[in-house]
Amino acid sequence: MSEKKALLVCNAYPSENNIYKNGFIHRRVKLYLKNNLDIVVFCVNNKFTNLIYDNYDGVTVIRGNKTDYESFLKENDFHSYLIHFISKDKYDPIIETKVNPKIIIWIHGSEVEAWHRRWFDFLTSREALKRTLYYTIKYYPERIEFLNNLYSQETYDVTFIYVSRWFKENVADVDARTSPKKYEIIPNVVDGELFNYLEKDKNKRKKILSIRPFANMKYSNDLTVEAILELSTKDYFYDLEFSIYGDGKYFDSVLEPIRKFENVNIHKGFLKQDEISALHKEYGVFICPTRWDSQGVSMCEAMSSGLVPISTNITAIPEFVKHNKTGLLALPESGKSLARQVEKLYFDENLFLNISREAAKGIREIAGQDKVISKELDVILGGQFD
Repeated sequence: MSEKKALLVCNAYPSENNIYKNGFIHRRVKLYLKNNLDIVVFCVNNKFTNLIYDNYDGVTVIRGNKTDYESFLKENDFHSYLIHFISKDKYDPIIETKVNPKIIIWIHGSEVEAWHRRWFDFLTSREALKRTLYYTIKYYPERIEFLNNLYSQETYDVTFIYVSRWFKENVADVDARTSPKKYEIIPNVVDGELFNYLEKDKNKRKKILSIRPFANMKYSNDLTVEAILELSTKDYFYDLEFSIYGDGKYFDSVLEPIRKFENVNIHKGFLKQDEISALHKEYGVFICPTRWDSQGVSMCEAMSSGLVPISTNITAIPEFVKHNKTGLLALPESGKSLARQVEKLYFDENLFLNISREAAKGIREIAGQDKVISKELDVILGGQFD
């Protein structure tokens, strides 16, 4: 067994046919490999009927169901076991087949939240509300009990990693009704080389970019639309340019009210990381309101490129954006407040330039590769990494 070999277990991983599935995990793995950690990924999903060995972008990826996973663990040993999106199917086979395993568990959000946290989703339709009520009986109690037991256990060497302090203290601990003894606060990594900073021209403050999923109401794309409608009443409106990229079931309906504006460019579809980085160079402002975020990775990547983020003063966002210094924060549920932040930048080019520089600097200090990956490798290898 290699002292520097780890197994990462997750529910989904990018493939040639779907490059977006948990891409943030893939970025971590690539950086681990770059720093000489030998790592294998096992994607556990019962949709797989056969064990599949794959090489995706230089990463060894094994895809299989729970039975395949259990067999694999019996035949292979690793220094550390890394789990993203914790569940019994991923955790139990490790403690049942290994002696004193070293386990690191990332807590991202949806896997630990109580049912009421994402209220904005189950209010979208009668069917969504019925589905949520069903889960409150059949799913959430069992999951919360599992997490409570997991946080409280002292038999195994388990360390938890949370991407923000706000999320740990206000959601994960509260919903599980306890707090683990071993944990670290380490945000999702931002690739400062891919999302490199180039000083912005002052006129880029008039070019506003949005790259967001439209699969649910978490991302507040409806508030971006409200902001644009508010700005359309201003005499300087057509001096602004908006570009909106994304897809999902709400894409067409949410954006319909602003399709009439000639300075609003709408692009349906997802983008690769290098395409996003290239777009960052063409714009100066990244509008990204939210109703719920444990970090806001796309916002952080935009900051790394020097875009001024306009987000919402809610959940974990203020942990990553300091208002008027590294970005601008609007009031929750207020398209008018978002519009005021755009207007503030339009009339103050020095504010725009200063925040642009500070955003790129500030996010590197919080979530840059050197800081995040060195911390994670230290946890994974217990101080053995050099």
